[in-house]
Amino acid sequence: MKLKNMMGIALPMLFILAACGPSAEQAATMTASAWTPTPVPTATPTPVPYDLEVSVIDESGVPVAGVTLIYPASGSEEPVQTNDQGVYGWSNLPRDAVNIEASAPGYVNQSIQQNMERGKNDIQITLVRDPFGLLLTDACGSGESLIYIEDFQDGTAQNWPEIDLHAQGWSVAGYPEETGNFVASYNSGEHLGSNLQSEAFPDSVWRIRFRADGDRPISFNWQQTYGVEVDGQHADDVRYQIVINSGGSQIHRLTLPALNIVVASGQGAKANAWHTLEASFYQGDVQLWIDGQQRSSYTDPKPLPAGGIGLELLPHEVTAGSVASFDNISVCGLNAPFVSLYAPPQ
Repeated sequence: MKLKNMMGIALPMLFILAACGPSAEQAATMTASAWTPTPVPTATPTPVPYDLEVSVIDESGVPVAGVTLIYPASGSEEPVQTNDQGVYGWSNLPRDAVNIEASAPGYVNQSIQQNMERGKNDIQITLVRDPFGLLLTDACGSGESLIYIEDFQDGTAQNWPEIDLHAQGWSVAGYPEETGNFVASYNSGEHLGSNLQSEAFPDSVWRIRFRADGDRPISFNWQQTYGVEVDGQHADDVRYQIVINSGGSQIHRLTLPALNIVVASGQGAKANAWHTLEASFYQGDVQLWIDGQQRSSYTDPKPLPAGGIGLELLPHEVTAGSVASFDNISVCGLNAPFVSLYAPPQ
């Protein structure tokens, strides 16, 4: 009797529970959901980088090689230079800003400020000719290679510390009779000079414009070195010293303190006028040219070691109030005997 009663209670309960559970279709859906894989997240596309190519031309549309470009927004302020086609490129730049300073001897400096689009960007810079600047293409002759150039047009004297710091009578300023032309000048009667720092020029030619207002002997120190062994003995100061004034010119071979020998002499350069000097050294052959005319030469049987250049103002025979001025300096490497850039055609 008790068992029958219990069965009578249990069976209705099972029917009730079965009625409350999921249907067969629902159970199948739940089972499938439990085994469905989690979708893989869609990757965010990598942004297209900023790339930039700069081409530099002159006012005639000719590419300008060797232009110095400084681009701080690229992440580096190190200067770079355009190639033979006047082009330089950057890739994968960190941002869209363009702030480029372009400069080249013989041209007015140019600034570029703009923004880029993602992808490849092209910018063309046109440089305007500075009538008093020394162009790279005019600094050297055929077959020569440019080593150093300075035209003072930016108001500074690269690696000439006394001149650049306006020390003891030196200055870099506009030349009064040539508006817009910056030159280095020395207006003291004292014996003083300035050397180009940390340079040596084997087999090369040094070119420079110079002028003495009033009579003032100028020493152009060529292939100058210090503290070296020459001719079997120690020398404190070694150079070919080219001394020029209105009365004449001389080439000295100096190995101080031992010797100061005049090895060649010739005509000078008249005062109160601009002149162009060319001093060459090629395999022991030293030549002096002024305004495209050879003034003297010397073949050294014991050539001095390669050295630098310097300007020295000598104190004797100085006219009161005299001023010496210098402009458009270049040094070009030689791989053949020297030929003047200014000599009239034969």
